[in-house]
Amino acid sequence: MWVPVTAAAGAIMIIIGLIMYLGGGDGTSATSAARTAAAGATASAAASHGDSGGSRAPSPSPVLVSGCMTGKSIAAGSSQQSLTVAGVARTYQLAVPAPDTRAKALPLVVGFHAFGENASALERYAHLAEIGTKSGFVIVVPDGANGRWNFMRRVAIGPDDVAFVSAIVNDLTARMCLDPRRMFATGLGDGADMAVTAACALTGTFTAVVPVASAVMPASCPAPAPSLFAISGTSDPVTPLEGGGTDRPAPFDGTQAQPMRVRLDRYAGFVGCSPANSWVRDTSSIQRLVYTACPNGRDVGLLAVQGGGHSWPDPDADPPKGVQRAQFSATRVALAYFQGHAAPAPATQPPGATG
Repeated sequence: MWVPVTAAAGAIMIIIGLIMYLGGGDGTSATSAARTAAAGATASAAASHGDSGGSRAPSPSPVLVSGCMTGKSIAAGSSQQSLTVAGVARTYQLAVPAPDTRAKALPLVVGFHAFGENASALERYAHLAEIGTKSGFVIVVPDGANGRWNFMRRVAIGPDDVAFVSAIVNDLTARMCLDPRRMFATGLGDGADMAVTAACALTGTFTAVVPVASAVMPASCPAPAPSLFAISGTSDPVTPLEGGGTDRPAPFDGTQAQPMRVRLDRYAGFVGCSPANSWVRDTSSIQRLVYTACPNGRDVGLLAVQGGGHSWPDPDADPPKGVQRAQFSATRVALAYFQGHAAPAPATQPPGATG
């Protein structure tokens, strides 16, 4: 296991140590024992559940009252939910963990599918709801309009997806007890770009984000910019680490992949980190880049999968032809990363919020 040298870099180094320890370094996939251990070292779930949800509009009240205060809750299990945002009906998949009396306020992960997919597709390859709820997370996977995300925030692409994400968070906050210090985002491809866009646009909502095979970075990210741990393959033909590739047609023109190092340098500046250390190769399968001296316990880094393609790393997945099989689960890495990142405690926490 890695020994943290600083609070910021330590979280990423521990993740790398876990990958190696659980058999994700040089050819062995994670065992069932590793899966159990990863699921066990997690936050606990809600003390009680009641509202089964379904189809509803966002609360009309201008004052958002948390379910932590009202005692409202949502029943454990998976369901499709719907919201009307700016006159547009939107849907998302919700998975709530089983009750657990050890904690009341629950952490939230919002996952975004890739271009041309839907929420069900993300679950098939990432198993985010399956693994995340066992780890005590509430999992939300929205459906992009027409299978795509408006991370560029252009009317020509579709509805305002940042407003959609905000409506989901607000609605669930009013209907159950969520921990505002532990809200996270992740996604694949365009979904990764949407995760970062939402995390930057909704200032103070998300505390950490894990983009997988992302292409671009917002021009700005107001403080406090969340921690970010990118995962990308060195052989990704769609979003190469060095950038480039064919630019996409309108309305997505201008989304040619930006060089990863340039993007991360800019994002580290948003967070307030010092320059990155040199690349470190941890095993023959992974190498990392970590930015140091980030403020307030935050961090920025990159996990590069040697031979990895434009896919969600998973040792049990069937990779595209010619792409090396990943030796770790991006889902487990993301959840472990989220476990190590909670926003600083406010002056007054919601009842039941954990430290």
